[in-house]
Amino acid sequence: DDMDNFSSNSSSREITAKKYALNFILFCILPLSFFAVGRLGSGSHVNYQKTVFDSLQADATSQYAKQYLESSLPTNLADQQRRRVATDEPGSEEEETQKKHEPLNVVLFYADDWTLKVVGKLNPLVKTPNIDKMADNGMMFTQNCVTTSVCWISRATLMTGVYSARHRQTEPWKTNNIFDLHPWNETVFPMLRQKGYYTGIVGKWHGPHVAKNINMAFDHHLMYYGRHWESRNGQTRHVTDLNREDALNFLRRRPKDKKFVLKVSFFATHAWDGKYPSYQPQNESKSWYNDVTVPMPKTNTDAHFKKLPPFFTQRNEGRNRWRKRFEPDYYQESIKDLYRMATEVDVVVGEVIEELKKQGVYENTLLIFTTDNGNLHGEHGLAEKWYPFEESIRVPLIIQDPRMSKEKHGTVSDKFTLNVDLAPTLMGAANIKQSSFMQGRNIADLYLKSKPSWRKDFFYEYNRGHPITGEGHQGTNWIDASFALVTKEWKYIYWPEHKYEQLFHRTMDPYEESDIMRNQTALQTTKETYFKMKSRYNFLKMWAQSGKRV
Repeated sequence: DDMDNFSSNSSSREITAKKYALNFILFCILPLSFFAVGRLGSGSHVNYQKTVFDSLQADATSQYAKQYLESSLPTNLADQQRRRVATDEPGSEEEETQKKHEPLNVVLFYADDWTLKVVGKLNPLVKTPNIDKMADNGMMFTQNCVTTSVCWISRATLMTGVYSARHRQTEPWKTNNIFDLHPWNETVFPMLRQKGYYTGIVGKWHGPHVAKNINMAFDHHLMYYGRHWESRNGQTRHVTDLNREDALNFLRRRPKDKKFVLKVSFFATHAWDGKYPSYQPQNESKSWYNDVTVPMPKTNTDAHFKKLPPFFTQRNEGRNRWRKRFEPDYYQESIKDLYRMATEVDVVVGEVIEELKKQGVYENTLLIFTTDNGNLHGEHGLAEKWYPFEESIRVPLIIQDPRMSKEKHGTVSDKFTLNVDLAPTLMGAANIKQSSFMQGRNIADLYLKSKPSWRKDFFYEYNRGHPITGEGHQGTNWIDASFALVTKEWKYIYWPEHKYEQLFHRTMDPYEESDIMRNQTALQTTKETYFKMKSRYNFLKMWAQSGKRV
């Protein structure tokens, strides 16, 4: 393997010199070039990608360059991607996916702040029988992740099918970038509506309210969120109860001669920020979970908090929200209320499915359950999301699809699915080709095709500053910007404001307790891995942030 940058063998000096030269290009020249291109606008990205490819091709005599070229391109058919790198022409594999079928109705159950351990299938302490039944009748994706773990950014990614660096909706209301940086009429819900679907959203929107754009996307919209209790018609109602009522009304009042797509956008299990208690379920649910003791996460200790990077101080917002929420004295109350709210969501899922059956459309409806981002329930001595830690970025995804063969029912996929994949998946269910700027893939490939080619890693970003460098990020030492490369085995994290690196062995260290970059003995044995991960990180960051298909 020519990736060993520390070879002292004299016979490999020529190769080693080329490695260092190429690393200099990758770590110094290319990032500066990319920074410049980022300021020129999206029209320069195609030429830039071609330049990157050509620079690697020029060193084709180096075995290292050949290996790097192969490994650094996205893993779906490297040969095809090399031929298409400057043009983004769809390959035959994408065309094969567009097999004609009867367009499906779609119900997207889109929850808020759920982790894998809030689903009964993966945590028997939690009662979610209706969501579990969806998994029995469909497929569960246990390596499903978000590309940015924060509410409004993830929701903008759902709508557009692109990374945060591309849609730039990094503030929920201050900008209208979600509408302006890509053709809004080519995003997922406007496209579905143009194709004759009756479209609706009930619940949380968390984005700019521009009437003409909202109306272009949704025939029916009722938007509310931020509190667990709402006032409607002079009554105080729980937000999840309103989600139930509004979803059922949409289904009952929709035009019966049209296909439909409904996004049931729950606020649960998001905390009620600034309130105590942070989680407030319905009064009828307060008796649930009283007879159980929920184990506290093993990393919910002061010792684990102190192992975080040094800029995680007591003023860190994750630490602030941990107090009186997941501190040991408050943990049982908070986590049980959170589980109660999850079970309330599950009840609504069950009622919606029953309504679909009553209307005779259940067998022709794609059902998806997922969430905007994960959440830290005390892990690392923190609460909330934002950071590229496992509980923050890895979230539930369950798909029940009438096209899925019965042999696939009840199965689990460990492929990396991402929230950029949701828009192409919804459009695929309607026989609509995904828009050219969308970066994700149709998840249906994973259960409709016999041997689908799929990604083996992905780039993560949380950044509200310059889209490439993070410069100007508002939140230093409060909610810091972060970038990461995640593979099945490893995770490389870079905190740009502090120029601070971390490396975790995901398979050996699932709770991310041991940062290899802080352990010189471990680092000496993983130098090769470190340089591979850093090289791949630099390339995939460039690839994703320039708008390429991932």
